[in-house]
Amino acid sequence: MFHRTIRQPRRDALKLEDFADKEPKFILEEFFSGTLRGYGMTIGRLGGFQNRFTIDARGRFDASANVLSLTEDYFFDDGHSDTLTWTILKRSENRYEGRETLIDGTAEGEQSGCAFRWQYARDVPDVDGSKTRFGFDDWFILHDERHMSVHASLTKLGVEVATLEAFYERVG
Repeated sequence: MFHRTIRQPRRDALKLEDFADKEPKFILEEFFSGTLRGYGMTIGRLGGFQNRFTIDARGRFDASANVLSLTEDYFFDDGHSDTLTWTILKRSENRYEGRETLIDGTAEGEQSGCAFRWQYARDVPDVDGSKTRFGFDDWFILHDERHMSVHASLTKLGVEVATLEAFYERVG
């Protein structure tokens, strides 16, 4: 039987400036305002399937404070769940800073064209209730006003241990 190995692009091969002229422009607070539904899966470092999940998200942008309040509920196929409750401050036209109860410090984000890069470290709950600290390097790519894909690299002690692939759809 023929087996073909698909090589994943290196994370540092993606550059925000490569997306600068790509439309539609991804404006975080616009896309995440309202109700969203997402679907995804996690793939281990050596290519093995780890899990599937769905996401229910709700966001609201307060323009007077420049703050996006976003709640994401993740439901994994092994029965456990995880809720992220974000407070995201829009620092400038293209820069964001986020806080969430299980992240270490703050998340840093930057937007260019149709892309948004979000980086942080977070204690992620497992099915047994334990938590593991992972670094996240998330790339959000807007396809149209209702659809966005996500590619994330999960690292532990600086080594990539998994990737996450997901997509979101605005439903309200």
